Amino acid sequence: MKMNVQRFKILLAAGCALPVILFSNQVRATDLVNINVTGNIVAAPCSVDTGSVSRTVNFGQLLGTDLRTAGAASDWKPFQVRLNNCPATTLSATATFSGAVYPGDPTLFLNSGSAANVAIQVVDDATKSSVKGSGSTMTVGIDPVQHNAIFALAGRVIAPAGSAGSGDINSVMLMTFTYQ
Repeated sequence: MKMNVQRFKILLAAGCALPVILFSNQVRATDLVNINVTGNIVAAPCSVDTGSVSRTVNFGQLLGTDLRTAGAASDWKPFQVRLNNCPATTLSATATFSGAVYPGDPTLFLNSGSAANVAIQVVDDATKSSVKGSGSTMTVGIDPVQHNAIFALAGRVIAPAGSAGSGDINSVMLMTFTYQ
């Protein structure tokens, strides 16, 4: 009987150890692995019309006497930037404007030419009130039939502080497009 009790103890110990071993393996088998999946889906781009890629807006010859007083400006000169071949799934295009700004007024673009005390102001041509300075945006819907978009803009030379000096006018404004 003594031997049976010892066998029973050994069997009992083995029987208790087996579930612990099996349970330990099961805990390791259920460890979680967290995988993050990221990405970005964007609308397909349009093509910038070749006539719009390096557009020049020429203000011609302006008289310094017309730009003598603070805030005096030339007439508005309309121009367009056109996008073509927009995919049917692209609904709108947003332009972000950038360029060197006139000191003290980030809504105006700096004149890098020799004419002193003048800057360039760009607006939405339809309203002439939505100023397009560096960092501003403009969104235009894509024509669903023609698959194009037209950014109708206007620019003018302005003398923010007056006293425009004679010389050349030269400024660069960049437009970066995103599509929705």
